[in-house]
Amino acid sequence: MSDNKTLKAVDQKIFKSYFEDGLLDMFLAAFFLMFTVVLFLSVPLGDFWGTMIFLPFLGMVYLVLRYIRDPETGVDFPAKRLDTGLDWDDIVFAPHTREQLEELRAWLEHEKELLDGWQFRKYIKPGYRCLFYGPPGTGKTLTAGLLGKISGRAVYRIDLSQLVSKYIGETEKNLEKIFTQAEMRNWILFFDEADAIFGKRTTISDAHDRYANQGTSYLLQRIEDCPNVVILASNNKSNIDDAFFRRFQSTVYFPIPRKPERLKLWEQGFSPVSTLESDIQLEEIAEQYEMAGGAIMNVIRFASLMAIKKKSRVIAYDDLVSGIQREFNKEGRTV
Repeated sequence: MSDNKTLKAVDQKIFKSYFEDGLLDMFLAAFFLMFTVVLFLSVPLGDFWGTMIFLPFLGMVYLVLRYIRDPETGVDFPAKRLDTGLDWDDIVFAPHTREQLEELRAWLEHEKELLDGWQFRKYIKPGYRCLFYGPPGTGKTLTAGLLGKISGRAVYRIDLSQLVSKYIGETEKNLEKIFTQAEMRNWILFFDEADAIFGKRTTISDAHDRYANQGTSYLLQRIEDCPNVVILASNNKSNIDDAFFRRFQSTVYFPIPRKPERLKLWEQGFSPVSTLESDIQLEEIAEQYEMAGGAIMNVIRFASLMAIKKKSRVIAYDDLVSGIQREFNKEGRTV
């Protein structure tokens, strides 16, 4: 009962945002189209009113172009499109991670056939909800971008710093703006560091806790009703509210890569125009230094920049070790 009251209160607050997020544009475009057709059918093109036919037509074109363009990231739309120049075969997964992702890829490719061709629509809701979890730098964000690329869908990463508001009800309103546009355009939504809004509900001790829990209840219902692919990412699965797990179709673990994956990351990370100093043995480096893929790329970037600074195309062993030391220092580790 309380969840229904929460949803009703939020719906009243976000009623205006539906119009701010594209529905008003669609209505006006349809109106301009009808007005253009009426003028075209009833007024000779040679007189003054005949020339005015182009004004509503241009208005319609403007609104359509405004609808199909990517929205600008900001307070009114706290999300940014994720793009990548990589392909699916470029990313290095642990075998079990790749296997876990296959169900999500299958959904992206065969959703319509499952729901309509196999008549599952009456048994299951449209949409797919998935949790990516694992240490930082293990490829969660990159994978979300690649899933969008191979399926031809835009992926939007939610900016939680702009989404979460200190004002009661504003977080839900901001979130609704994103969901509304996503549902109209079949986007994939990616909530990075999702603990901030999908964390465990707290014991109620004051009004703030009560509203925070109401916000979580709203999110539970809203995600369950969303017909899109929604991906949540977290460094620690235990931080996510248990109620969300019943709504996930799958959870995918992104571990620190093992030696075989680390070696592949080192081998394919360097530019083809560079060469490695003879002292660099990538197999030994992969064996000795346990690092995430993101950290490995940071080291390769650093060593490559040092080579460019020296006006050389040779990656120096000392620069590579310095880059590794820098990454270890970030985590409070020593080489």
